[in-house]
Amino acid sequence: MTSLTEQLMHEQPSLHGEAQLWGLAWAALAYIERAVQPGMATLETGAGASTMVFAAGGAEHEAVTPSAEEAERITRECERRGISTEKLTFRIGSSADVLRDWEPRPLDFVLIDGGHAFPYPTLDWWYLQPHLKIGGLMLLDDAYMPPVSAVVDHLQNSKAWRLETPASFRTAVVRKLADEVPDGEWKGERSGGRMNFRYLPPGQRAVASARQRFFNTRLA
Repeated sequence: MTSLTEQLMHEQPSLHGEAQLWGLAWAALAYIERAVQPGMATLETGAGASTMVFAAGGAEHEAVTPSAEEAERITRECERRGISTEKLTFRIGSSADVLRDWEPRPLDFVLIDGGHAFPYPTLDWWYLQPHLKIGGLMLLDDAYMPPVSAVVDHLQNSKAWRLETPASFRTAVVRKLADEVPDGEWKGERSGGRMNFRYLPPGQRAVASARQRFFNTRLA
């Protein structure tokens, strides 16, 4: 039997008001189709083919998108394909606004694929991570982009998360191992990211870096 991912790959329905379907890599879409089970509590920032896959899998799904027209196109395409939208809810608006006022529920699976400019990926993670269940999965699409990779770097260095096999060449997967309350202190490169002094004139960067490393060594 042909999977929904394969059908979408072949037909590529227009969900975003353009002739070609765009969104997750096909491998990531297939990952979601395999992972989602009926009754799961799921949420994504962004909407598109992934929304259809979550709905087809029987999840109690919420999709956060700023476009009501996009939500309507996805709903119509689900109906055309016989995919129930009874458990599908669209939250219309910017994720920064929607998630701030969102009535939380425990989540099994989260996809972060909304706004990719800073600070949206960080805000999406910040608002959603307390409500992902222990053992739950979070996918971060376009993880090669600096605003997304900053979140992935933090999760990779956090004991509360485990980096799993990627869902695609651009889609990171992390599993929540414990609740995390960041204390606001940067604990050096082991906590994610490296010092940089790009805001200084080029001639001053090496001196500033050496001086700060010496200072950090004395404090260790």
